[in-house]
Amino acid sequence: DNCGIICDKYAETDSRIKVIHKKNGGLSDARNAGLDIATGQYICFVIFVIVALINIYPLVFSIFCSFKGNLEIFSSFTSLPKRLRFENYVTAWKVGNIGRYFLNTIILSVGTLVIAGLFGAMASYVLAKFRFRGKSKIYLLFISGMMIPIQAVLIPLSYIFGKLGIMNNYPVLILLYSAFCFPMTVLVLTGFMNGIPTELEEAMVIDGASIFQVFFKMILPLSVPGIVSVSIFNFIQVWNNLLFPLIFISDKNKGTISMGLLAFFGEYSTDYSSSMAGICLTTIPVIIAYVFFQEKIENGLMSGAIKG
Repeated sequence: DNCGIICDKYAETDSRIKVIHKKNGGLSDARNAGLDIATGQYICFVIFVIVALINIYPLVFSIFCSFKGNLEIFSSFTSLPKRLRFENYVTAWKVGNIGRYFLNTIILSVGTLVIAGLFGAMASYVLAKFRFRGKSKIYLLFISGMMIPIQAVLIPLSYIFGKLGIMNNYPVLILLYSAFCFPMTVLVLTGFMNGIPTELEEAMVIDGASIFQVFFKMILPLSVPGIVSVSIFNFIQVWNNLLFPLIFISDKNKGTISMGLLAFFGEYSTDYSSSMAGICLTTIPVIIAYVFFQEKIENGLMSGAIKG
């Protein structure tokens, strides 16, 4: 009997030891997993910081060089400016005619955003909510426009524009910009509108609303985050475009801000300090637009990606 009691106690003690080992092993595994996650997050953070520094360096370099002279740029282009030369910005504004070109570019950008945003939203609504034969093919036709490079259409367009006598024409140039903005607009907004519940449309139709009332009073307001997101990308595309104005605009008074930067690059000399100041002046509106609409851009793209 005593031997049996001793054996039972030994077995009970052994089982307790195994349970303790299991618990300790589980805790160690959890700690190791936590360390692995923390290490992965730290590595990702370091990578993101490096990528951010690589992307922000050209802007910082341009700002520093915009306050230097040409000789100082070449002698110590990585150092801080010895003296802030604000006259570089005055020269950039006058020589590059930045003020006039700034207004011209705003006109082209706003016109393009209105047309591409409105008609792109209409096309996206039809592709997202309507059922008809060939819908997927039409959608692919819109998206395929993203594969056509601008350079591929310059020669035929310049020939057509010259024959029709529509050079130096802002409305035509706005339509041209809008055509190249449609694919991206349709891609983003179609995915966004797919996430809008169909029950909302059905409720408005039951109340007697027409298709246009449903679109303008319900679909369009709900799609504002997506429209803002794609409009920022379209704005950057129009703002930075140089080829279209350079080919289709010969009147200097109708030039764009990207054409104004060419005034600092001559055949035998280049005014680098003023050109850097002009670059800073041209990038300010884009940075401001992104900073103010950053949250809407991220929400619009994430909503379209998840719900689409």
